[in-house]
Amino acid sequence: MRHNDRLRETVATGLILLFFAVLVAGIFYPATARPQTLAAQRGVLDLRGWDFARQGSVQLNGEWTFYQGQMRTTLEEGGGSVAEQPIYTEVPGTWNGGSGAGDLPSKGSGTYRLLVRLPESGLELGLQVPSIRMAHRLYVNGRLEGGSGVPATGPDAFEPGNTPYDAYFYAREDQLEVVVQVANYNFMNGGIVGGLTLGLTERIAEQTNWRLGLDIGLLLLLILFGIYQLGLYVLDRNDKGDLYSGLFMLLLALYHALYHEKVAQRLLPEAPFELMYKLMEASQFGSQIVYMLFIAAVAPAVMPRRLVQLLLLPFYGYLATVLILPYGMHTAFKYPFVAYQMLLSLVMLGRMVEQLVRAPRAKIDETGRRREQQELILLLGAATALLVYLVNTSMYSENLLHSQLGTRVGIVGFVACAVILLARRHFHAYAEARRLSAALMQANELKDELLLRTSHELKTPLHGMTNMASAMLQDETGELSARQRQRLWLIQDTSTKLSMLVRDLIDLARLKHDDLQLHSTAVDAAVAADIVLELLRFELSGKPVRLHNAIAPGTHVQADENRLRQILYNLVHNAIKHTREGSVVLRAADRDGRITLYVADTGEGIAPGRREAVFAYLEREHGHRAADGYPGMGVGLYISRMLAQRMHGSLAVEWSEPGIGTRMALTLPGAAVAASPPKVELFRPRRQAREHPLPLELVEGEEAATILVVDDEPSNLYVLLALLHAQPYNVVTALSVREAMAKLKTSGRIDLVIVDVMMPDGSGLDLCRSLRQQYSLVDLPILIATVKDAPEDIALGFRAGANDYVTKPFQGEALLARIHNLLELQAHFRDAVRHELAFHQAQIKPHFLYNALSSVISFCYTDGDKAAYLLTMLSQYLRYLLEVDHTEAVATLERELLLIEAYVEIEQARFGDRIDYWSDIESGLEGALVPPLCLQPFVENAIRHGLFDKEGAGTVSLVIRKRGAEMEVKIADDGAGIPPSRLQRILAGERDAGSLGIANIRKRLETLPGSSLSIRSELGRGTTVTLMIPLEKGMGGLRVV
Repeated sequence: MRHNDRLRETVATGLILLFFAVLVAGIFYPATARPQTLAAQRGVLDLRGWDFARQGSVQLNGEWTFYQGQMRTTLEEGGGSVAEQPIYTEVPGTWNGGSGAGDLPSKGSGTYRLLVRLPESGLELGLQVPSIRMAHRLYVNGRLEGGSGVPATGPDAFEPGNTPYDAYFYAREDQLEVVVQVANYNFMNGGIVGGLTLGLTERIAEQTNWRLGLDIGLLLLLILFGIYQLGLYVLDRNDKGDLYSGLFMLLLALYHALYHEKVAQRLLPEAPFELMYKLMEASQFGSQIVYMLFIAAVAPAVMPRRLVQLLLLPFYGYLATVLILPYGMHTAFKYPFVAYQMLLSLVMLGRMVEQLVRAPRAKIDETGRRREQQELILLLGAATALLVYLVNTSMYSENLLHSQLGTRVGIVGFVACAVILLARRHFHAYAEARRLSAALMQANELKDELLLRTSHELKTPLHGMTNMASAMLQDETGELSARQRQRLWLIQDTSTKLSMLVRDLIDLARLKHDDLQLHSTAVDAAVAADIVLELLRFELSGKPVRLHNAIAPGTHVQADENRLRQILYNLVHNAIKHTREGSVVLRAADRDGRITLYVADTGEGIAPGRREAVFAYLEREHGHRAADGYPGMGVGLYISRMLAQRMHGSLAVEWSEPGIGTRMALTLPGAAVAASPPKVELFRPRRQAREHPLPLELVEGEEAATILVVDDEPSNLYVLLALLHAQPYNVVTALSVREAMAKLKTSGRIDLVIVDVMMPDGSGLDLCRSLRQQYSLVDLPILIATVKDAPEDIALGFRAGANDYVTKPFQGEALLARIHNLLELQAHFRDAVRHELAFHQAQIKPHFLYNALSSVISFCYTDGDKAAYLLTMLSQYLRYLLEVDHTEAVATLERELLLIEAYVEIEQARFGDRIDYWSDIESGLEGALVPPLCLQPFVENAIRHGLFDKEGAGTVSLVIRKRGAEMEVKIADDGAGIPPSRLQRILAGERDAGSLGIANIRKRLETLPGSSLSIRSELGRGTTVTLMIPLEKGMGGLRVV
């Protein structure tokens, strides 16, 4: 079987190659045979025996008289010098080709002359003038009948032009003198390249119109299919074959319009010659580039893309010269690139034949193998047709071929093969898409079936959990502790919520299969709403949200009782989830026998453009897909609307405004009385209320580490609190990003943050990024809680600034281990910082001590009382130093002020009136905590380097104010100031011999998040140092964060 297939494919390939061989032979044979026997001899063509009406037109081929370097209009012009003597040259032919004028230079000028003897006089004749390079004038019997460009004997007056045309005239005599002045100074060769054709006016016009019609038809064919292929690419950008084929056809259309019959030049006779011919060159070689890219796109095995890019480098270079150099310069080396173009086309043709022969050995399935071979055959046909086009065009251009049939057949053949090839590819892609779609639909049905069965399997254990927890809560023996009862409430609430989700999933599967059974009765909407609110009241834990049922008792609707509760449950749960504070209110209105139940909340609202989208399948209710890519479940509102429609009602967003709230409207048929006894309720109201609400915080003491847990699901918070209850941690919780930011400002020191990725008012990753702008990785570790553990999701959390991650549902031991490791790492880092700061403090203290002792010693010889006073101040200073714990990162502002006063007293005792010091401290700031010895060095710098470096007395001031949540400390002097270069070094953190410990103070301030240090100085006017230290309310007054 495989042998027979290979034989058939080989035979089909051979037949296609034979067809194209016959086609090529049919194109070239008429041109080489030349059926016309008349030819000019020695400048004379005898047509006296020719019948134009019967035999048609005649080509004026043969030996023409040629006058080199002369511009003549008639035979009588010129003299008899040897230089003016004529020679005979073949027309059509080129000046440097294989004709009798082969020794003529390629660039220059001359005059062609032919004497035509007609069968009779009085004929209305036409003359078809093809390509004459690169400018000419046509004279018939001494009268100018046409031309293109401006021929001249020198390049200065020469203007190129090479546009075909027809010349029509009346032959009064029985002979014609045809004179053509030709000049070429900007192309590789010149002369009359195409033969002139003489015939009756009607016949010449008919032939011209036929040729132009063919060319215009081919242009339209190329343009239409080019635009069509580009349109397909716009619809499917994955298939580059459509792009390259469309571009190739458009570029080939441009080249064809500028070459052959030169349709573009005929339509735009005033267009600049340089522009038109540069476009022709660019389109010729640009189309080759796109063609090879097309082959690489549809058949990479034939020509890999990297190899194609390498092979195209010469074309890129030539196109650059076309754009930069004048036409006459870049055409001088055009022929090697034309030959290279032919060679590449032959190589690709050979590669296609090779692949076609080797295709049966490829390790692919039978269908794929046959399709690959068929595509290769079509590609081979397109490549052969294009090669025919290129060969015909090149040979016609060099006067080696006198027929353009190959160009037209080549274009049609390429377009046909290429379009069929791409159409087959699209057909197979569409068939594959249909096959995959059918497979996906089947897989979806299997998924629904699995979901339905799994949901049914979950119902029984969930109901067992709910009933067991309920039975234990109703046990009145008193054996359960308060904490155990709270946890049982959590189990019952969570299992109830999960039961509702399982019910939604079962109904979703039934709705898809259209087998959901409804039992319509008269249902009291007020009672149904009471039950739903009771079930969902546990969701309010920690939220300042009020639930209120304003539906009047006795408001009956015609509906399935359990399905009505299910809809109300989804609507109220959705409202609670997206309401941070305020209320969720249920109301009812009777409108023409139909009852509309409203669920209104004061939550975040829905954007106008998304009011219908929230009811879409797997759409998050109020929000949309977060930036971090974590979607919500999104089936509640979808199922609710479907159920409402099944009960002959509707569900819609009646009103919503972002930031204000939302009102959902559920409309159902009204019922005057109960139509049947009520069904057994899905959920019964609780028989007892909770003695105490479940707490959302744990307090172990001031020394314990504090953890902030951020999650919008209270049940998740309760689980974490239960895990952390036996651990020595304080736990603070937040139900939103906004609440978390507030807790960070009001809850004192936070040592660790555990944040859920999905939050109602923003992403947990956004919170993480915001915290990283204020706290380093060690100052405030962050643990991301996520339901996804794919590498890209974990990397997303780390890029946001998380220290670690934990996946939901939580594994207790793993979570506690991660928390312990992060807190231990933070504790070790803080100890290291404290010891380093103690070392820095030890560097600062001796500096002042030495200066103070020197002052006391000096006063012992002159003033004993002063020496005693200074010793008192010094003892006060030393007492402060000895009482300070060097491992502590902060000290009270009051102690720091006492140290400053002691120092200033000593300096004033030494220098008297040269120092004027005053301070202004806002009342109530004395208990604020600041880094020890962070203010006194600045006062010392102000005195020693500010005042002592100036002449006369000076003033130093200390002003401390509360600025919102920060304390502003300003130390100013009117001394000598700091040179700009030195100030720049100080601000850059470089150590400076003259700045007493500023680098050390900056180091200590970096341990306080939100603190800053700025120095402003002006030579001769003084220096101002400003410190900003963050504050917060605490038990002992104002305290540093």
